[in-house]
Amino acid sequence: MSLPTLFIAPGRKHLSQVWQLAWPLIVSNLSVPLLGLVDTAIMGHLSHAKYLGAVSVGAAIIVFIYWAFGFLRMGTVGLTAQAYGAKDPHRQWQMLYLPSLLGASIGMVIVALSPLYIQAAVGYMQATEAVSRLAIEYLQIRIYSAPAVLITYVAMGWLLGRQDSKGPLYILVITNLCNILFNLIFVLYYDMHSAGVAWGSLVADYIGFAVAAWLVWRQLGHINSRHMSWRQSQSIIRELLSVNGYLFIRTLLLLFSFAFVTAQSANISTDVLAANTILLQYVTLLAYFLDGFAHAAEASTGEAIGQRQEKHFYQVVNAAAIYSLILACLASGGFYCLQDYYLRALTDLPAVIEQAKVYVVWVVWLPIIKVWSYLTDGIFVGAAKSQAMLHTVWTGLVVMLLIWYSGPADGHRLWLAFSAFALVRSSVAVGCYLYIRQQRSWWKKEVI
Repeated sequence: MSLPTLFIAPGRKHLSQVWQLAWPLIVSNLSVPLLGLVDTAIMGHLSHAKYLGAVSVGAAIIVFIYWAFGFLRMGTVGLTAQAYGAKDPHRQWQMLYLPSLLGASIGMVIVALSPLYIQAAVGYMQATEAVSRLAIEYLQIRIYSAPAVLITYVAMGWLLGRQDSKGPLYILVITNLCNILFNLIFVLYYDMHSAGVAWGSLVADYIGFAVAAWLVWRQLGHINSRHMSWRQSQSIIRELLSVNGYLFIRTLLLLFSFAFVTAQSANISTDVLAANTILLQYVTLLAYFLDGFAHAAEASTGEAIGQRQEKHFYQVVNAAAIYSLILACLASGGFYCLQDYYLRALTDLPAVIEQAKVYVVWVVWLPIIKVWSYLTDGIFVGAAKSQAMLHTVWTGLVVMLLIWYSGPADGHRLWLAFSAFALVRSSVAVGCYLYIRQQRSWWKKEVI
């Protein structure tokens, strides 16, 4: 493929396709960090920073546990989109019920084994005794939502793979609005502090599961499924394991990087932990913005691969790239101009605000650095090239740890290490994309 073909300009229909997929995903994605911002604001305005610290530590662990199995969504999107593009309804059905069975099984194991790992996980975070005690209480409540959350991941991936981006919009918006509502009731009305946030999340997760089940049921009437033999199931399971195995390891490493920042922040001081929690909430907000176009790339590139339309593939990739870069530049400029309003909206603790302002300079540049890793992740998911995604994370993580342990443990070094992680991850991601393009292997089963 020539370079002009690689950089072929997207037409109006490609820009429209990506936008029509992306805007519901952006809106739905925003409800997730909005929940985090509301939780942070509620805890940040309580009498002591320990409540904010406890929710930060507990949420970091629960996100690590749940998103370790984020492959249930990502693996389902790419393979379902390819089946949808190939107009194979039987395979689309397979990509729903096999991952759903896997998600339900994993969720029940997570709950059953929780007494064995919760205290150890909180201990790793190196928080104070007061923060650790509250974080354990949070986790002992929240963990019971595991089966519902993991099956919902599958449902959202399946709906998006079928080019339905409004389904995930309904699921996430309803789930997170319910979460905010119940958190406010339990914390402010019943005075339950960090435990109230856990109860609110638990109830909302099961409401989200019910919404997801209803949306999937509505679409099943359009799919002519038939009985599948065990031999056929084995081939599908092997393909799922091949794709999802790399995604599982990649997600563990990615989540470890964020948990590492939280743990080292707690080790420095409670104020640094609280300040970095607020700044990381912005990083999370950024991710959900940019992931809207990445998720659109998942669905549209997967469909193009299923249809074996190479030109269309690069046009939707480039359309997503244009939108992503514009949004990243706006995010950097917006945070630079509005940082004071953002910090004061989330906390009125002077020490925490002062500490956060010290590290703002690192956060301003992260959107432009991270945008390329988000975009290429979406492309790799749609193409089922999960090994490439693993390469981007482990290389960045190695660099981050080398920088952190090469000097004194302070806040600036921590943000330097995290920024280096983002830069290396984006650079390796672009390199993998160009390599796969050169080999013209988007349509091959194997990954690099």
